[in-house]
Amino acid sequence: MRAAIIDATGGPGVLRIANVPVPELAAGEVLIRVICAGVNPADWKCREGYLGNFMHYSFPFVIGFDVSGVVAAVGEGVTGWIPGQRVFAQTDVGAGKWGSYAEYVAVSQDSVVAIPDGLGDAEAAAVPTPALAAWAGLFDEGGLKPGQTVLIHGGGGAVGTFAIQLARAAGASVAATCSASRCDELKSLGCDLPIDYRSDLTERAVEKWAPGGVDLVLDAVGCGTLPNGLDLLKPGGILVAIMTLVSGDSGPDAAEAARRGKRCALAYSRMPSGARLREISELLATGKIRPPRVECLPLEDAAAALGLVQSGKAPAKLVLQVSSPAEAEVPAQHRRVA
Repeated sequence: MRAAIIDATGGPGVLRIANVPVPELAAGEVLIRVICAGVNPADWKCREGYLGNFMHYSFPFVIGFDVSGVVAAVGEGVTGWIPGQRVFAQTDVGAGKWGSYAEYVAVSQDSVVAIPDGLGDAEAAAVPTPALAAWAGLFDEGGLKPGQTVLIHGGGGAVGTFAIQLARAAGASVAATCSASRCDELKSLGCDLPIDYRSDLTERAVEKWAPGGVDLVLDAVGCGTLPNGLDLLKPGGILVAIMTLVSGDSGPDAAEAARRGKRCALAYSRMPSGARLREISELLATGKIRPPRVECLPLEDAAAALGLVQSGKAPAKLVLQVSSPAEAEVPAQHRRVA
């Protein structure tokens, strides 16, 4: 199968297109024929080796956290899935398994979710990692409840746009930082107060909007770009930072937060992720949230796509088009279980 692989961790030059064997299915796994693969910041960090403290790389290695496609085959003990079903998932790359930048990927059945009707393959591939990260920050760590107020730092990114919509769907009031050009877009997602992050008026705007501070600050950018995050919280409020994996970015200062009668936490997606992704899928199906605007590139442009994401210059949420829905052949070694 065609795949974008790395033979060692490093910069853009280590990624290459190659032919590699189709993954063997273990018990409890689903083989997905990849139609689209989402491109995330976690992918270039995986390429560069930032995940080395969390997983073991076995080279050659296929990166890629997010996938949409169709079930090609199922492993021993798998129930509820049959070949031909449209599915999406966060892959098991975080556990050291091959990812989605390939024609096929094997994923734990507990992470696989049916694509809701009306959602395209490219849009589905844009959902798992950013939506799950937003969910983890808002609810798993932030404990967001109806009627509370939340400030989302980085509302224009994929995590931020999902966080705005999820918070609104949960009955919270939402402010978010973004570039001036994105303010109207964020309002259309349900953001009550978009704040131009270049204006240096974040604290003043939040104080006017939520006197006494907000219940939750979700930092979807990290790397010290919101130095006054604790100042924006009410007493007892919580600052949650999405884990960036960037060297030197250890997240918010827990001791300082406690000294000021506030809290902080780091958020990351938990595996397996199917239960949470299923809840997100239901919100997509009912129109309560929608995926970001996507732009597709061919698998052969994977290195360029990662470069755009790493530089912050991607024009939209990038997705790799790996195959077409019509290409439905099951690999020979898996036909016995299809």
